[in-house]
Amino acid sequence: MYNIRDITEYIVVLIAAFAKQFNMTEAQAYQFLHQHDAIKVTHEYYDVMHTQPLGDMVQSMASYCKRKGGKL
Repeated sequence: MYNIRDITEYIVVLIAAFAKQFNMTEAQAYQFLHQHDAIKVTHEYYDVMHTQPLGDMVQSMASYCKRKGGKL
């Protein structure tokens, strides 16, 4: 099993990268990702996600949120 600290650090990095990519604050990015359950998905699939390029995961989270009704 993965260490909760590693998962948390990854989620923080992903939120920061998402914020930068979509020109929003980290707080706005967190709220958007949380609202569309992307934080939960990241926690559940950390084992796969952390092995992929960060930019790809940002785009995947954006696509996931769009499918859940999110507008960027």
